[in-house]
Amino acid sequence: MLHTNPVEIILWRTLAIFLLIGALLGIALGLLLIFKPQLLTRVNRIANHWISTKHIHQFLDRSIGIEYWFYQHHRVMGLLVAAGAAYIFIYFGILFDKAHTLQSLSRFATPRLLSWLLDALVLVSLIGSTVAFIVGLFLSLRPSLLRGIEENANRWVTTPSTSQVLDTSHDQVEQFVVSHARPVGWLLLLASLYLFFAMSRWLV
Repeated sequence: MLHTNPVEIILWRTLAIFLLIGALLGIALGLLLIFKPQLLTRVNRIANHWISTKHIHQFLDRSIGIEYWFYQHHRVMGLLVAAGAAYIFIYFGILFDKAHTLQSLSRFATPRLLSWLLDALVLVSLIGSTVAFIVGLFLSLRPSLLRGIEENANRWVTTPSTSQVLDTSHDQVEQFVVSHARPVGWLLLLASLYLFFAMSRWLV
């Protein structure tokens, strides 16, 4: 396939050079696996430094409460929420120009699909802004009515299972390569040589 666009030519050549460098590294690694597999084992032992994710778990698994500050300034926050909701409702209910938006986005999808997506966006925005406006009024005038909803919704979800998955070593591939160093080296060498000659021919 011929590319006449200069940008496409530059991008394809950059990709080819990147693959060419990768092929050279693959050739070196394949030769190392064939003739000096013990050296690769020592290098892997030094480079394979384990980084624990316990500090990430500790950061994620702590509660940050802003309820006291939120209720202390409930009038201002409620008015801001109601004003933002009113703006969204007016924009999508009155000011939104669907025809102009369809024309602007016509290159990304078919008009029928875009029309359906815009209708869904308008509907969700109107419903959400209506609910937000009511919540903003309650928050400004009677915040105590929202405490029951907040207590039910504000449930703490701990993250130890997620961090345990991240904090587990998976070295099956390394063990397989170490135990089958020479066959893997030959496969890597042949594949890298093929890629090297293919990219060299393409660049020339």
